[in-house]
Amino acid sequence: MSSPVFPSSGAGSPEIAQVEEPGSWRSLIVPAIVVIVGLGIAWALFAHYGKDKPDASGTILSQRVYPVVVDPGTQPTDQGMAGDAEPQQNEVLLLVDARVTNISHRPITLFDMVANVKVDGQDNQSVAALPEDIDRAFQAFPDLASSRTQPLLRHQTIAPGQSLQGLMVFSYPWSQQQWDKHTAANITVSFQDARSVVIPLH
Repeated sequence: MSSPVFPSSGAGSPEIAQVEEPGSWRSLIVPAIVVIVGLGIAWALFAHYGKDKPDASGTILSQRVYPVVVDPGTQPTDQGMAGDAEPQQNEVLLLVDARVTNISHRPITLFDMVANVKVDGQDNQSVAALPEDIDRAFQAFPDLASSRTQPLLRHQTIAPGQSLQGLMVFSYPWSQQQWDKHTAANITVSFQDARSVVIPLH
């Protein structure tokens, strides 16, 4: 006796092919990985090259503020000008002994040194005195003798990894009380062929 033959469950009905929908998540994996890797590389390049790296560093070794009061009445005057003496004039000398180090991989040449002191919200700049002016200051004010060192000279070349040390003298037409009101101070050392370095003062 033959067993009955049952028709298959799919007999007479159309076959349905299992096709993945367009835009399936699998098709997005590779592009997403490429984007993530690209962003990572771009961020690494920006972190390495996008920021200004200093070519030099600076260190303050000593700092001295010396108030000076000049009384024009005690100085010789031109004939016929007697009695026309001006009031006392205040001045502050800022003496800074500093070290500048070349932290780049090429020689750099010192160009200039400028002090910037903020008083009452305003920036006040003073260019470092020339060596001959520094000599005159020490001659005029013997009390400064203990602060005398070799001046930091412009146009000196610093080899990679080497340093220059020297004295910078700046002047401001202020009294000691005016100086004491300053809220920020620094020295910008610039170079002919490299980025400047800003050295904070006390």
